[in-house]
Order: sequence, then C-alpha cells, then structure tokens
Amino acid sequence: MRTVFLLYLITISFFSTAQEKLVTVNGNNYHVFVKGFENRGKNVPAVIFENGMGVDLGNWKKVLEQVSSFGPVFAYDRAGIGKSDKVFKMPTVQFVSENLHEILKTLKIAPPYILVGHSLGGVYIRSFAGFYPNEISGLVFIDPADFTETKNDWNAIFRTMGVPEKKIDEMLYNRLYQQKTTVDSMNFGPWSERQILNDLRKTDFAEVSKLPLPNVPIYFFVGGKFEVPPAQRSKDFDQEAFFHIKNNANMERWKKLMYSSGKGGTLIYLTNAGHYIHWDDPASVINNIRIMYEGLKE
Repeated sequence: MRTVFLLYLITISFFSTAQEKLVTVNGNNYHVFVKGFENRGKNVPAVIFENGMGVDLGNWKKVLEQVSSFGPVFAYDRAGIGKSDKVFKMPTVQFVSENLHEILKTLKIAPPYILVGHSLGGVYIRSFAGFYPNEISGLVFIDPADFTETKNDWNAIFRTMGVPEKKIDEMLYNRLYQQKTTVDSMNFGPWSERQILNDLRKTDFAEVSKLPLPNVPIYFFVGGKFEVPPAQRSKDFDQEAFFHIKNNANMERWKKLMYSSGKGGTLIYLTNAGHYIHWDDPASVINNIRIMYEGLKE
C-alpha cells in the first residue's frame, strides 16, 4: 500500500507541474498534456504521443517531462479513456486520426510531427501518417501491435512449432471470431479499441496497409522479455517459444518497412524490457527520440 501511495504522489507531483488541461473538439472534452511549445521555432517538430490500448496519458509519465526538456511535447487521452469524455463511436483508424488532427488544430499545434505510438498506438500513428503524410517528420513505434501481420503470418509461427493444422485453424478461429460482442457501455473506450484491433486483424490490416507511408525516419523498439506468468500460459503450445519466434518474424517485416522509407531507420531490441518499454527502459526511449529530434532539426 505504501508503494502504491508513493506512486500516486509521484504522479500527482508530475502532472501538477505540467500543462495539463481539457480541450473541446466536436462537442467533446479531451484530456491533453502540452509542454515545451513556448519557444518552438519554425519547422521544429512536435513530439506527439499515442497511448496503447485502453491506457491514459499517465502511461508516458516516465518520458514526457524528459522529452519536453529538448522538444515540444503533446499527449492525450483518446475518447472514453482516462479523463476524456466517452464518445459512443467506434475508434476506427480514420476516426482516431481525424480526431487527433482536429485536437492539434484546435490547440494550434502545427506540423511537422514526430509520432510516437505504443502497442495499439502504433497502429494509430501508422494510420495518422497515412492520412496526413505531408505533416510527418518521423515515426517511433514502441512494441506496436503488428499492423504488417497477416493471418498467414500468424499461422506460420505455429507451423514452425509443429502444431497440427486442425489445431491452428481452431486457435485462429478462437482468436478472431469467437469474441464477446456485447457492447460494454461502462467501459466503451477500452472495449471498443479491442474490437477495432480484432476487426483489423480479420482483414490483415487492409485499412492501414492501403495508406501511403511518408518518406521519414522510422524507429522500432521491441521488447524481448517474455512476461506471461507460468499459470497464465497456453496449454496448447509453448508460449515462450511462440513469443520469440513471433518477435523475430515481426522484426523482419519491420526492417523491410524501414528500408522502404528511404530516410533510414533504427530497430532497438531490448532483452530486459517487456511490452511497456517506456516503463522498463525509459532512458532508451528518451535518448533515441532525442537522436531523431536533433537529426530532424539540422
């Protein structure tokens, strides 16, 4: 209890010194964090953070203050998350991208943007970059939900592991098509985001892959630490082996994505960090965002 209380005090102290407020867009209030824009020069990139599934902007508290020491920073809670209003619309990649664009416009935060996305936020920043490619100067993906993955890619991992085809088909069906569809209105934000990710996986992320990729530097952070407790692991296959094979397959596709940009990229594999890399190794995230930021200022 003492640890939780201390963490609470740290969080309160952090945000009390930050420029935290509500902004109204299309009749809805969005909780935002804005810092470092007072002396922003012309064409200096703003660093825009997009949260993972169902988590609020406090998830970035280990990196926001430090990044704002060298560049302007913006973070926010998507609709129905944290302190933002519930909006009973499905958070499709187009809706989230257009909504974020309108929030930035309302706050007069002009491009160019370095987009930083964690987990599902990686899908959203890839989409935002596709809708507004001329406004993007860099992309930073932190252990993203893999928007380059197809159902065949997923099945190929199990084939490598020697899982029978019948079992593979059964597991794919359970993953994508045997989902609870009853609307959770009390927790609509997190619930709807999970539904959207599931829908994108069904179509092999067709809505995302059709969008153009801006010609900008691309960084990927990959967490190499397997974190699933033994009691929660699958009884159908070796989940730790699956984790490492999947990571390797993801990285091969992400390297191709970086090469396609023409502006270079970096892939950072951190063996002591799990999915929440910005919590486990915030220094690596901060320092590499700084490298990208400084390179784009030149």
